Amino acid sequence: MRLVFFLLLLVNVALYPFVSGLIAGKDNGSEPLRMASQMKPDSIRILASDGEAPVTEAVAAPDAAAAVTADTDAPALCRAFDGLSREQVDALTARIASQQLALQLAEAEQTETTAWWVHIPDMQTRQLAERKQAELRALGVREMLVMADPADSQKLAVSLGLFKTEAAAKELLATLNGQGVRSARIAPREGRAGRYRVEVRGTGPELAALFDSAPLALDETAQRTDCQ
Repeated sequence: MRLVFFLLLLVNVALYPFVSGLIAGKDNGSEPLRMASQMKPDSIRILASDGEAPVTEAVAAPDAAAAVTADTDAPALCRAFDGLSREQVDALTARIASQQLALQLAEAEQTETTAWWVHIPDMQTRQLAERKQAELRALGVREMLVMADPADSQKLAVSLGLFKTEAAAKELLATLNGQGVRSARIAPREGRAGRYRVEVRGTGPELAALFDSAPLALDETAQRTDCQ
């Protein structure tokens, strides 16, 4: 019995390293002591099959993504002004540049009607114009002048009067019609007014940054209008 006891004790002593994991077999992947002494579990990285570190895609926060989308899809708005001076247009352009705003400014020089012209247009030759003068004299018209037609320098016109107001021009035309003159017309005569129409296009926040922080000073000849 004593011999059997010692044999069992020796067997237990011999098997203890295998049972406790101190010595691993070929098919056993657990080496707790060696892993603990050689590695830090929290520093282990799992590599992809090709040996490169896996790529992590950056996911934008919902608020940031929504902001980007909102800026991209924001509709273009427009503010327009008529009658601005050259100095006002230049100041507005400089303000956009200094604030680095993504705005588009379009300007166009404006003309204004300075007079209304009563005349008979489209006289092809001077002979036809002089013949028309004779017809007008026969109808009782006394004040007239043959001149080059501003609308077509190759033609002549019989000028019957130039007026500062449209009402005065219409009054003469009514008188001429009463005398039997049917070919007379009224045309506005335009002159350079030295004023400009400006349209500024961009997003709402950009326009607000330009105009709301420092409103555009308009004089008596300038006004805000609708964009075309």
